[in-house]
Amino acid sequence: MIMEKYVKLGERGQVVIPKEIRDAMHLRKTQRIKMINIGSEIVMRPLKEEKEPEDTVLEILKKVKLTEKDWKEIQRERDER
Repeated sequence: MIMEKYVKLGERGQVVIPKEIRDAMHLRKTQRIKMINIGSEIVMRPLKEEKEPEDTVLEILKKVKLTEKDWKEIQRERDER
């Protein structure tokens, strides 16, 4: 689907992506977008989600059911280092 909207460049060079386009593209606040200059055209592409390493670790830990004994073993091994 092609959607065309007109926007103004703000005083600080900022562009607001119209809500209809944000919704259609499933864009979220703080999502990174790649801007490409092709001749006299500007192309914007959302970047794939990049997870912080801590988020990946937390997701893994949520899937693994560790007992209190497991946690104590992990702490003991950490303390030995």
